[in-house]
Amino acid sequence: MSEHAVRPRWFWYLPSVLLIVVAGNQLRLVFTASLSPWWGGGFGMFATTDAWATRHLHVFAIRPGVRRELDIPPALRKKVERVLTLPSDARLQALARQFAEVPTPDEGPLEAIELQVWATQFDPDTLAPSSAPIRFLTIWQDEHR
Repeated sequence: MSEHAVRPRWFWYLPSVLLIVVAGNQLRLVFTASLSPWWGGGFGMFATTDAWATRHLHVFAIRPGVRRELDIPPALRKKVERVLTLPSDARLQALARQFAEVPTPDEGPLEAIELQVWATQFDPDTLAPSSAPIRFLTIWQDEHR
C-alpha cells in the first residue's frame, strides 16, 4: 500500500479527534474550574441555563468592624463578565486587586476583599429561582494576614 493511500484515511479521523479533545477540555473546565457550559466549546449550552448572564457576583470590602458590599463600577463590567464565565482563582484574584482600589465611605485600612460568584438555578417542579454558590474567594491585604 502506498503512502498516499494511507494518509487520506488518517486525515478523516482528525476532525473527530479534535472535537473530542475540545469537548473533553470543556467538560474538565466545567467540573474543575466552574466554566459556564455555554463557553469553551458550548457543548452544554442547550442542556443548562447556567450562562454568565444567570450568574452574579457579590464583592465585599472588609475593614475593621465593617463588611460593605461594593457596587460594580462600569469600568469593570467586562472583566466581571469574564470572571462570571470562568471564575478561576487567577481571574478572581486579579479582579479583587482592582476592587481594592474602589473607594468606600468607611474609615480604616482595607483588610480584605471578598468575592462571591453565585448561579441562578430553577426548581425543576415549580421553576422557582434560587441562588447557589459557585466560588468564594477572600484576598487578605498583606499587612492584615
